[in-house]
Amino acid sequence: MKQGKRIKRAFPAEYRLLIDQKRKEREQTTVTRAALRTVNEFTNFRYEIVVEPVLEGKTIRLSIHGLRAPQVTIPGTGPAVFETEFEGLRGTYTVVVSKLDREENQFTISISAESVTLKSPAGGGFVDLVTNVQEW
Repeated sequence: MKQGKRIKRAFPAEYRLLIDQKRKEREQTTVTRAALRTVNEFTNFRYEIVVEPVLEGKTIRLSIHGLRAPQVTIPGTGPAVFETEFEGLRGTYTVVVSKLDREENQFTISISAESVTLKSPAGGGFVDLVTNVQEW
């Protein structure tokens, strides 16, 4: 019996990462927001994603450590979410998102005063990167 090629099953992304410019009206400054959410939604609680964000030169590293149950046990539905802000980012940056099993996705973005542009996507990874809040 002839065996065919083994086709690697394509899994959908587990996370969606939003990187955009956000205006802070109170301080009259613009910051770069990095917000991560799960694609799957949870029905019992609004979990938090535990992430260690590190800015090393021109590399933004987001290390995902898992999920944390909310402090308040009020039921709610929706995705697990993490959000952080970086000040003063301009130019080309490499974004590296990693999980506990050392799997990594890498993107290249360009940050200007008004917008963030995706330069090179990581195809077929566990993270989809978007630069528009409507796509998040």
